[in-house]
Amino acid sequence: MNRVKLSVRVPMGQEVMIRRYAEARGLTRYQALSRVIEAGLSAVIDAPMAAGSNAGDDVMAAFDARLGVIEALLDRSLFTASAAYAYARRAALRGDGDADRTDSVTGEAAQAAYRRQRALAAEALS
Repeated sequence: MNRVKLSVRVPMGQEVMIRRYAEARGLTRYQALSRVIEAGLSAVIDAPMAAGSNAGDDVMAAFDARLGVIEALLDRSLFTASAAYAYARRAALRGDGDADRTDSVTGEAAQAAYRRQRALAAEALS
């Protein structure tokens, strides 16, 4: 197979991601960049990966890891919604005649629950 030399400029954030990808797999930056381009091109044109390449496996592993994080975030979102419902229900059943106060207390409780869940999700990402 003939190869063509290309010069590519990428943002610093992408370079860091490529370097981490290379380090995690024991590759040079250039080998990692080649795999990233190959996987990206395959994704764009929906073509099968080249024979003998394990870039597809790497992409799937990254996808699985990302999906796990999304599932955890979704679970925390459900918990947050449940907590907000519970707070609202409790406030409504107390018989408070002051609707503005009930709304304010419910909103504060929902925001506190939301901030707690976002913090937990951020910990899971790091």
